[in-house]
Amino acid sequence: MPKAQSLIDFAELVSAVPGEGLEELVRQIGRRKGLSPSWSGRGSDSGRDLYFTETLSGSLSKEKITWLVSCKDKAKSNESVSERDLPAPGIKDKLAQHDANGFLLVTTTTVSSGAKALLDSLDKSNGGDIHNLVWDSSELTAILLDPTNQDLVRQFLPKSYQRVKGLTSLESSILEFRDQLPDEVLADVMRLIKPYSSSCLKGSLVWPFDSTSAATIDRIIKMLLIHQNAEEAALSTDKIEYDAFVALIERLYADYPDKCFSYLSSIILKHDDEDMKYNAYQFLLDNYNLSRRDIVRLVLFVDDWPELIDKTEVSNFVQDILSESSQSHKALKELKTTFSDISRSDVTIKYVYFNATQHDQIDFVGEATMHGIFTYQKDGTKKQSISGTFSGYFNESDICLEEFTINPESETP
Repeated sequence: MPKAQSLIDFAELVSAVPGEGLEELVRQIGRRKGLSPSWSGRGSDSGRDLYFTETLSGSLSKEKITWLVSCKDKAKSNESVSERDLPAPGIKDKLAQHDANGFLLVTTTTVSSGAKALLDSLDKSNGGDIHNLVWDSSELTAILLDPTNQDLVRQFLPKSYQRVKGLTSLESSILEFRDQLPDEVLADVMRLIKPYSSSCLKGSLVWPFDSTSAATIDRIIKMLLIHQNAEEAALSTDKIEYDAFVALIERLYADYPDKCFSYLSSIILKHDDEDMKYNAYQFLLDNYNLSRRDIVRLVLFVDDWPELIDKTEVSNFVQDILSESSQSHKALKELKTTFSDISRSDVTIKYVYFNATQHDQIDFVGEATMHGIFTYQKDGTKKQSISGTFSGYFNESDICLEEFTINPESETP
């Protein structure tokens, strides 16, 4: 779960007119709040002023406030709004110029202590003669996390929307208190409620057909998502039906793909049920782009592991080496000593087999046929194809072709 303050990243603001994203967003928010937004004409500096009009109704009277809205987008620099960022020659003069009596400062960061002191001194609540209000990044985030405003997040902050759209009403309610909680406490609260903020991972709903399997699912989710312990989650995977296990990992993959990967990896490394280990690896193979490091680290712990390795990378690597126009590769020394001239047109890999002599390396052997024109050094005769066996190895950082040996029948033109 991302930390609350990173759910909305105002550095992502987009707009039809570059540089006016915040103004457009605030105007849309004002319209939603019934504040009758309007623009002034463009001034000599080519800028426009945004205004909100609000009517406050009391028991005996009404007060109309015309807010001059000043938008300061400092998300990319992450600087606070200082006194020098406020309107010149002064806020009161600027308001008088436009017959306004309220000043709303909107910023994607925070307000410096000096700027806040200045604004507070002008506010009516402190004996001043104008209304002052600040919407900082925290207030803007609270507004945008309201489910009714998610379309604004999607429009102006599309990357943030991908994070926000998964929030449930419970999570949104908790986030309303983010200013009252230290960041680390809020992060822990969000982590704790996430699995229970929706019912999708509740054992009785993932697998309602067997109470024992459902209880096991609840233990797994608690260990994996609450305690952040994939190994314990794997060891808790006991007394669960095969179909229930499949239903669980499919749901985990849909909602928490990274956690699902960690969980299944731990199943392979720590669990003692060979069928479960095999199925866990097969799921990883089918749904994730496994790196060579993942393969070497995991596959050797699975029974019948050679049949689970995708031969594509090894086959392509061997083909590339055997297709080289030169014979400089050390594994091709027999070709160089046997033939005076080689013109290759194609290489076919007949088979590849795998075996392992140690846990951090997988050896391979295979057979390949090379097509083209091969001229023997000994008598100048030519052959259109030759076959040979090859061997090598791969580990998490390297893949190597160690030897290519011409099959005896290939030496007969």
